Amino acid sequence: MRILLVLFLAIPMMACAGGDLTPPEQTGRVSVGRLQSNHASTFKPTLMLSPKAVTLSPGATQSFSAQINYEPDGPRFPRQPVTWTVVEAGGGGISRAGLYTAPTVTGTYHVKAEREDHPGIAATATVTVVAKAEPDSTKQ
Repeated sequence: MRILLVLFLAIPMMACAGGDLTPPEQTGRVSVGRLQSNHASTFKPTLMLSPKAVTLSPGATQSFSAQINYEPDGPRFPRQPVTWTVVEAGGGGISRAGLYTAPTVTGTYHVKAEREDHPGIAATATVTVVAKAEPDSTKQ
């Protein structure tokens, strides 16, 4: 009875232990530990911001969005793995969701998004803060 139990447990384990262990340099395949994948290892992470440039009045808000690509067999995240910052000190603020609030001082500022899953991959948008033009009282 014990022999049958051992065989019953050993046979499925032996079937799972197979696989192609040929070195990747001989097959052109990418090796990850013992596993191998046939997809090309030419994935290039990208990050694009929208809008790329915006003009706002002091204190106004603007929602920015980030578009990223994922590795074909890689993980998907419940939220995009992006960190938002305002480059210039005093250049306004931005939330984790990409909602920017302009400062009260006019000028040109930059919103930066950086991928958390691929550090160093970043994109920048330009924000120009201008004072509201006063209505021209000479025109009627």
